[in-house]
Amino acid sequence: MRRHSVPKDESHIEMKRTNMRVVTSYIAVVLVGAFLCLGCKPSGDKPDKPGASNGAETSAKDLGAKALEDEDWARAYDKFTDAIAADDADVDAYYGRASASLEIAQGHYRLAQAAATNQDVEAGKSEAAKADESFQKAIEDCDKAIALDANYADAYYLKGVVAQYQGAWEQGIDAFTQCVKIAPDRADAYHRRGEIYDHIGDYMNSSVDFKKAGELGYSDGSEQAASDVDMNDFSDLNYEPEEATDAQDSAGSAEPNGSESEE
Repeated sequence: MRRHSVPKDESHIEMKRTNMRVVTSYIAVVLVGAFLCLGCKPSGDKPDKPGASNGAETSAKDLGAKALEDEDWARAYDKFTDAIAADDADVDAYYGRASASLEIAQGHYRLAQAAATNQDVEAGKSEAAKADESFQKAIEDCDKAIALDANYADAYYLKGVVAQYQGAWEQGIDAFTQCVKIAPDRADAYHRRGEIYDHIGDYMNSSVDFKKAGELGYSDGSEQAASDVDMNDFSDLNYEPEEATDAQDSAGSAEPNGSESEE
């Protein structure tokens, strides 16, 4: 059988071609690998998604806290809900959501009062019901926070504020009492408990609490107390337009006219 051999010079050329293909392939692999590595590396210090590097639950809680700072109560509620879904033992997330619920409830509460002033019965009832629902959500989340951490003073304080709005005086006293037991330097808790005592006619205890709050540095300008809102009309959030009208009529009849006031 006749064998066909490659001439010597052609064999050398073929070897060079083979070597070039190997080198070219190697360079291509290196370049692709480098490109992929560059593609995986972030372009900056911040991750593509906010909080992604810290875990979903941390990101949601941070976003909730930011929404509270921005007074975006609905967004705060949603973000803290996401944080709880990721970690149902996150005590701060429950408290954050309770804070958002309280703010939402206060908004509906003010709208209910405005509706009463305008004698808009249906709107008043609707807003009062929404307020009561959000107040209840706040209480439930505070209770969950307390169940996780029995020494969570802020949760007791928030429960007391809700009780003030709802006219649940005994519950308010109990909540603020627990708060000052855990945090005896909470001037605001003493002041609010004093407000309740004053409202129910226990002037001795109210005087003691107001004095204690003052000693701890409480100032009326440091926060908007719940007493700034007229609770006598809607303390239990039962909308009664007749009562509001009677109160306005009484106030109008009792107000002196211009000539009398000048005298």
